[in-house]
Amino acid sequence: MSKIRVLIVEDNLLTARSLYDKLSESQDFELLDIAKDGVEAIERIKNERPDVVLLDIIMPRLDGIGVLEYSREYRENGLPVFIVYSAVSAENYISRAMNLGANYYIIKPFDESVLALRIKQIFTDNNVKQYSTQDYNTRIPSKQKNRHDDELKLLATKYMREYGLKAHMTGYCYIRDIITQSFDVYCQSGTLPKGIYREIAAKNNVSVQKVERAIRNCIENVATEDETQKKPTNSQVICQIIEKIRANN
Repeated sequence: MSKIRVLIVEDNLLTARSLYDKLSESQDFELLDIAKDGVEAIERIKNERPDVVLLDIIMPRLDGIGVLEYSREYRENGLPVFIVYSAVSAENYISRAMNLGANYYIIKPFDESVLALRIKQIFTDNNVKQYSTQDYNTRIPSKQKNRHDDELKLLATKYMREYGLKAHMTGYCYIRDIITQSFDVYCQSGTLPKGIYREIAAKNNVSVQKVERAIRNCIENVATEDETQKKPTNSQVICQIIEKIRANN
């Protein structure tokens, strides 16, 4: 049986090295180099194609939720099993991670021997196979994705975080999808494309009203110095973020 290729994504190098050394003791695992944040994790997942990703939630540049969001559309075609671990035990974080495709969520601190056992169990239960370079390279064209879309998603995530939008909220994902799909049209016309909320609703199999409410809730939860000041509309916030991407990149 071939070894399970494991990628550890962790910004705390002491924690990462301890976990790396413990898993290296088992002949069942092949440990890849440690990724120090979510942006590096995405590149490693693309280029090294691990079987299992051990993913911390709280990280600089791009957090674990952002990695799961980015990976969501490719997951059905064979991306790794995601085992999320964090000191955050809030139900909304756990629910968000699981809804985005995490196979398991474990709270820090944990027994590294138990985690090693869980990796083998979950990998076997999900019957995840190593995928070939040919399989991986055909995924993006089949979904009509390109480098431009990938870069937009990362930039959207960056400026949404700066704005104060919370990654664990459902509306966060909707906002990012609207930014990605609307960017080119907005740059040409100065407005969001007609029917964009309907497109996002159809993609997620929900009503337009649910999309709008989720986005509104996400925006309303952004902390401001003057809480009595009326928050901008959904579309205004989305346009502001697109303008930041245009101005700074």
